[in-house]
Amino acid sequence: MDKRIKMATGAGIAALAVAVAGGGYYYFHVRTDTPDYAIEAVSQSIKTHDVEKFHRAVDLDSVLDSGYDGLVDGLSEPTALTTPDAKDAITNFTQMLRAPIMLSLKAAVDSYVATGDLNAKENVGVMELIARTGLNDIEVRGVKNIQRNDANNNEAFADLVIYQPELGREFPMQIVLSCVKDDRWQVSRVQNFQEYVSEISKARRAQLDEYLTKAGEINARHEAVMREAEQKYGSILALGSLAQDDTRAELKKLLDEVFKKDWEARKQELFSLPVPKSAEPLHNLYMKICDLAIAAAQDYAKWMDDKNVATIKSAEGKIHQVQALFTEAAALAKRMTS
Repeated sequence: MDKRIKMATGAGIAALAVAVAGGGYYYFHVRTDTPDYAIEAVSQSIKTHDVEKFHRAVDLDSVLDSGYDGLVDGLSEPTALTTPDAKDAITNFTQMLRAPIMLSLKAAVDSYVATGDLNAKENVGVMELIARTGLNDIEVRGVKNIQRNDANNNEAFADLVIYQPELGREFPMQIVLSCVKDDRWQVSRVQNFQEYVSEISKARRAQLDEYLTKAGEINARHEAVMREAEQKYGSILALGSLAQDDTRAELKKLLDEVFKKDWEARKQELFSLPVPKSAEPLHNLYMKICDLAIAAAQDYAKWMDDKNVATIKSAEGKIHQVQALFTEAAALAKRMTS
């Protein structure tokens, strides 16, 4: 089995259920009454689509229960858009839905084990949970440090080592195994799933902060260009008149070569930024502002030639939209930053 299997979305839910199955563990002969065998059995059960064998090796109810609070944290990840009251409301709501969500997760895991495929269309909610907790794009790199608990001989531990792209590093999922009847071992819980979700949240907060900083710098730099261009526009009007062809030609040149080009450059710089999911609403506002400002500059330049009332009204309407969206974007960015 490939030691570095890239886990797709389907394998992601199996990871939550301790998908040591994702790979990273070489098959070898071991005694059936050892923790090593239980881990081995998980891998083999998914490889052969043996649901019964999987459930013998994994106490799925216990594993999912141990990870549920981490899933809730994933739903209410601490971005600046989630107030403490809103987070509490989300937590209370998800706790009310604990039973149906657990059933959906179990069904999704069983489906993946049985078929090797998670039907995304029928498991939209599960897919959202996976994405929220960053399990949709992890890579299993191995199972290490399998050892008995010195204080309790019926308990053992193992590290499921995953690589998480958002963290940019490996993270050991701490797996707990329990000895049940007939000296059989089962994976019983993931001990540090909430810690994992907390690390994902921190990484996403850092990515959001970086986006806000860089976007703010881009906007500030281009706003300075706009202020200078507006002063130039006023100077041209002060020295001439819109009734004069030379004045209109000079204004058109300024609109085409400074206003329009600078907005196009701003859009390209913003477009080139890595955009974390939590910043997408703000980023989309910035893109819309740029498009409207570019279109407004084009309308104003056109009006310098055609002197049509409809053209200038179109330009002014777009500028009013730009101003309104700028106010909305500033408020959103402030909430994200605070």
